[in-house]
Amino acid sequence: MTPHTQLSTHALHVQCLLTICFLIFSPPSLAAQPITEENNELQIHIDLIEIALLTDAYNKRCRGISVSKSLNQVNRLYVTKYSLTANNFMKIYIDPNVKALKLERQQRFNKLLNELGGCLAVKKNGSIKLLKKHFRAQYEITEKSPWYPE
Repeated sequence: MTPHTQLSTHALHVQCLLTICFLIFSPPSLAAQPITEENNELQIHIDLIEIALLTDAYNKRCRGISVSKSLNQVNRLYVTKYSLTANNFMKIYIDPNVKALKLERQQRFNKLLNELGGCLAVKKNGSIKLLKKHFRAQYEITEKSPWYPE
């Protein structure tokens, strides 16, 4: 296998992981609604929450970190910017049962992780670095978003 082929294979694995994660973690809440600027801005925030849950699920399963660092970072942003906790945001805009939502996302991630070959395989192919980079980028987009809760 040439270095170019390895890079292409790696990029394909990363793209597949992110596509699968997006499909698994995408909330159905806005799926039936027509796309409007307001919905698009709200979706930016929902995506940030979902990426934070995914990142924290990885940290819990593969690194043994029980603290939800990414969700806590989102929580600080929401409390500062909107006087709204991340949990209340999830309750209002994603699922009223936040505890069940978090548990379900963790279980989906664990199942996906098993299908992808476990923690070591995901870490080796660089997906986690890309996920963390994606979280930081989405956080910055969300931070600049003009959306405000009703």
